[in-house]
Amino acid sequence: MDFDSASKHLELTTGGQTSPKTASLASNGPAAESLRTSFQRLASLIHDESRAPAPHICLSFAASSQIYVTVARLASSSHHEGIVREAVAVFGALIDSEEDDFLGSATFAKALMSFVGEVTNSGTVVVGIQTQGDIVELLFGIAAKIRLQPEMLPVWFTPSAHSELDVKPVVQKTDSQLIDHVHHEGSIGDFARTGLLYVFESASSSEDLEEWLVGSDLPTLMASGLGALYSQLSRKLSLLQPPAEKPLILSLSDESTVAPSPDAESFFSGVFLAHMDTFLSYLTFWQDVLEHCKSIDVKQTLVDHFQVLFLQQILYPSLLESSDVDGGSAVAVLTYPRRILESLGHPDLIHMILRYLLALPDPLISRPPLMPRSPTADRQRSSLLLSTEPVNENDKLNPALFNLVDFILNSAQSRNPQTVTAALRLASVILYKNHNYAVSTLVRVTKVLAEGPQRTVGALDAETEVYLSLAGALGGDDDLDEVYGNHLKDVSDLVESHPCSGRILTIDDAPIDSSRSGHIFKNGPGNVIAHFLSLDDPFLRSLLSLLETFLTNNIETNLALTEAFVNLASCAQVRLEGWLAVDPKKYKFIDSSDGDALPTKGTGLEMDQDGFESDEQEQLQRLYKARRKTSWSVQENPLVLGILQLLQRELDTIRVDVPSLDELVAARKNVLKLGEQVGEVLKSDALSIPLRSGRKPADAPSDPASAPTQKQPPSNMTPKSTPAKSPNGSRSRPSPTKPARGHRRGGSMTLHQPKGSPAPSILTHENSATSPTRSDFNARSFSPLSLTGITRGNVYRPPSSDADSLAEVLKRRIRVPARAGGLRGTSEDLSAGREGGAREVSLSHVLTNAVLLQEFVLEIVAVLQVRASLFEEVRFM
Repeated sequence: MDFDSASKHLELTTGGQTSPKTASLASNGPAAESLRTSFQRLASLIHDESRAPAPHICLSFAASSQIYVTVARLASSSHHEGIVREAVAVFGALIDSEEDDFLGSATFAKALMSFVGEVTNSGTVVVGIQTQGDIVELLFGIAAKIRLQPEMLPVWFTPSAHSELDVKPVVQKTDSQLIDHVHHEGSIGDFARTGLLYVFESASSSEDLEEWLVGSDLPTLMASGLGALYSQLSRKLSLLQPPAEKPLILSLSDESTVAPSPDAESFFSGVFLAHMDTFLSYLTFWQDVLEHCKSIDVKQTLVDHFQVLFLQQILYPSLLESSDVDGGSAVAVLTYPRRILESLGHPDLIHMILRYLLALPDPLISRPPLMPRSPTADRQRSSLLLSTEPVNENDKLNPALFNLVDFILNSAQSRNPQTVTAALRLASVILYKNHNYAVSTLVRVTKVLAEGPQRTVGALDAETEVYLSLAGALGGDDDLDEVYGNHLKDVSDLVESHPCSGRILTIDDAPIDSSRSGHIFKNGPGNVIAHFLSLDDPFLRSLLSLLETFLTNNIETNLALTEAFVNLASCAQVRLEGWLAVDPKKYKFIDSSDGDALPTKGTGLEMDQDGFESDEQEQLQRLYKARRKTSWSVQENPLVLGILQLLQRELDTIRVDVPSLDELVAARKNVLKLGEQVGEVLKSDALSIPLRSGRKPADAPSDPASAPTQKQPPSNMTPKSTPAKSPNGSRSRPSPTKPARGHRRGGSMTLHQPKGSPAPSILTHENSATSPTRSDFNARSFSPLSLTGITRGNVYRPPSSDADSLAEVLKRRIRVPARAGGLRGTSEDLSAGREGGAREVSLSHVLTNAVLLQEFVLEIVAVLQVRASLFEEVRFM
């Protein structure tokens, strides 16, 4: 059937009427089906001819006869979804043909948008999700072509002569249809978001469109939609993992006995994750809009609505209304800003969020805007502020009275471990990803006014030796060299990618792009300068207080705590003296020689001095002095080192009551290694052979008697593609046990195929055993009793008959008394106030924390070494 006969068939089907009565089609099924078939044939003919060589007679006939007007009227009044869908196909075929300039025809634009508006807004016909997707895809195609051909914009957008805001409904209907679907998942949401982005991008090509976008309700709809999606998130949240999915490291601790709050939604539930993904995808859409929009007025209007309707009306009030005693609302309010900051990368949105929540000065008030606003933008802003102004001035919310820092500090001292963990994770994101906002808000600092004595390489060796000996005393010397090498690589990546490292590591002649072209806020926090941490800083005191109770802390709290310390130390501008490293002014050199003569014994610099010039001898003398070993008094210990030594003494006290403590710690490390090996193998198998739903992997050996003979999987069973990680796991954490980019620590011990260290190790231990790591462990949980006897080499191996007694030993309650006072007045019994005096946990819990503590000490050594190498913090001469 040719195009002419198809159009005649269309006339015969409708009896020559362009607007058939609804009742006639509703009661005449054959007629409706015949009309649908006619539309289908028209679309097929248009598609076929578009792919054929010219001339395109059918398309010319369609343009001259304006058959699309007939199609639009018939479909919009048919109230039949099948006919509507085929009509959409006809319009799509005409647009894709790129012939006869259909998109440049005002008649075509009016017919199409009248049809879309009638179908979607009349309510007389219910269209399914597939038809809605077809309509959104059609509108996306129009927006994409307008973006490529801005000269067509006047056809689709024409201001009325009566009012500057009374516009032709084409763009308005397009925007309303697209924004109704931007939150959808799948292709319909992708088409809607991208199409709306193209509309905003086209605003720079038309002052009329720009003014309409500023004065329309589109910014209000976008901000309100974001607030509605945030309100769908659970008010109370639990970070406890389901028992069937609990990582091994948590199964071997006291967390396995903790019951979640009955009215708190699990972070890992499918419903919550779906709501969170939808909210974050819409937030990312906001970010993309600001990135693509070139109009300053439009962007300022969007940011104003974001602040007033989302930050001030939704996000900040939820922070004030949260409570730590109602079973999870504080956890939720701490988790949601963290996920927001992890997801965002646009400077304007980040600045708006942190400026408001941290109560920083408003740049729009403290200085003139980038450029004067248009009258429409001024009216829109004034109307927005007036509509949200509270009747009573006392009801106005003011972050200056209680801001995000206050909330984090209060939550870090909570008795609820989940609240503490959520607070530390949020602080870590701000410290690492947005460090310029953390300085002088989250952490109190003092500027480095004058550089003091520089640490020498001999002093660095002395400090690292102290930390390394402490690591060996905490968890044994097995595999320390391999573990340290992996930490070194992980910390190197972390420090190099820190936002503050770029200016220091950039080559001197390389240009540095410090501009904020296209961004609204030109005067956000500048580059961070060198600074010391105030030792009485409340946040640092909270970290130190939690470190004092490390052995009895919640496992995930300790993971978040060590992450916060490492993220704080990874900034190139933060000086470590006083809290992580010894102040060079406090060094006492072991060799008190005045340096008049070169060393002759035991220094590595023995040589005949007669063959050197005086300047060469002076250089050798400086080299020798830099290599001298140092010491310091106990009173000059860094705060972290002092607490670590207290924790070592606590372990020594426990060792008196549990003589086999060292063997049990070594066994715990091997249990975690084996568990990760099993997890990696299962993960590899799952990628190659999907398991049926409900099928469980092979069980680990459950007989404690057979456990000691369990061998490590051969090397060919370990995934070769597994990247080397430190015992702190990956750098991306989308879950509470695995925060997102910028925080490479996971929520469990993991195993990887170790690689060589990027720098010569300062350790003397050498063996090839794989090392434990801390990363997310997604395999099924194992019974703590089924793996307690898994050992290797000379590690403690309980006989089979002692399995029950070993289980009882691991369940034994360990009581750690509260200390009489804080460390040099820095923590001042904060830990005792939080824990209520003495703490009591199981021996199994202490073993896991001892392993984590050793990992943390090795991380500190890696941080010291990496910073010394990258930032030249150590003097070699």
